[in-house]
Amino acid sequence: MKLVKLDSLSETVYWTYRSWRKGYTLTNDLRDWAQIIEFKPREVALQKIAESWARWQFLSPFFASHGLHIYHLGGPGGPGMPPKHPVSQHTRTEAWPLARRGYEDEEDLYFDFVHAVRVWPARDDNGHEVMIRVVSGPEMTDELRAFHRLNTPEARSDPRNNTLPVLKYLRFDGMVFIVMPRWGSGPFSPFARFSAISELFDLVETFYEGLEFLHEKRIAHRDIFRTNLVMNILGYVDTPRFNMRKLGEVKYAFIDFETCLTFPEDSDLNAVSVEREMRTQVERLGLKPGMCNPFKDDVLCLALEAQVMLRVAEHSLPEVGQFFDWIWACDYEDTPSATVVLQRLRQLRGSLSEDQLKQSPAGQFWTKGMRSFLSPHGTSSYLYIFQGASSPTLRSHITRYTPPWF
Repeated sequence: MKLVKLDSLSETVYWTYRSWRKGYTLTNDLRDWAQIIEFKPREVALQKIAESWARWQFLSPFFASHGLHIYHLGGPGGPGMPPKHPVSQHTRTEAWPLARRGYEDEEDLYFDFVHAVRVWPARDDNGHEVMIRVVSGPEMTDELRAFHRLNTPEARSDPRNNTLPVLKYLRFDGMVFIVMPRWGSGPFSPFARFSAISELFDLVETFYEGLEFLHEKRIAHRDIFRTNLVMNILGYVDTPRFNMRKLGEVKYAFIDFETCLTFPEDSDLNAVSVEREMRTQVERLGLKPGMCNPFKDDVLCLALEAQVMLRVAEHSLPEVGQFFDWIWACDYEDTPSATVVLQRLRQLRGSLSEDQLKQSPAGQFWTKGMRSFLSPHGTSSYLYIFQGASSPTLRSHITRYTPPWF
């Protein structure tokens, strides 16, 4: 019989007995909690999802004892479905750190990322949607170090800290779980429309401000991609929604620090060199496996995402295109820091008139030298905004990058 160690003797006895009675031993090896990347053959992927669900289901009484009611798996391949009780209580004017209500019914809250394995949605006793994430096994991880560094009173008081706060740390037999508010992965979605060019700048400025803060804390994210960038809105929408980007109401944040690295806070950012983490955005940039500076990779990955939104303003504000041209024209070793990019972005914004910033964007997203519009039914139409890029480097990026919804 394996001893399952918890914080109290009574919990240790209960969970050791529960594990023996059910004939189920929960692994605390993080390698067994790895995200499912390959979806073929389908039978293998479904088996791995079932194994993942068995872990979360086994732990459900533990989470319930902490006021957390996990979603249940709705079928072999998902989705995760909300508990019937308590009822979700979010409103459209929800205050930080909770997400605003953008859903009409419970079905809009279904969780499709069941293959992520290390995260699972839940609802707390007060009817608020949260995410539970396993961040460490018996050995301390960089991810847990990052959360500790980002959640000190000093760090949380910094307005540039655009990460979600940890609401609870839960420990189970050597594993550490964190509980955070559940937000939606919609910052770079064309469905949450922008009413003015100023809101496009707000989006990009917020994320570069957040990246500056992460790098000041000597945290390299290493997986900056649209699904790891969230906003304080909850609900799946299959038609475009409005009024989601209002200044003062909308908030944006980085999530998913699974592949992050933390360095001593007095480290020289320019001197860091590690093996590159080959994630989706890095591959789209055309960067190769090998040694790299992860802080430079972060800057470039965010730029690749940012131009999909902000560059729709280029048709009337060519300075926007020049801003991205400047980033792409740099040799890798000369990649500007997040601080420098943020300074240049603010200079650009400061050079524009109020009337220019109030203009409505000419499209919902930009790709391959085109701006795109979504129809009310979610289909797209495209208009060319220029015939060619101004530098070979930019042309290579335009050719290489296509947003997932294209």
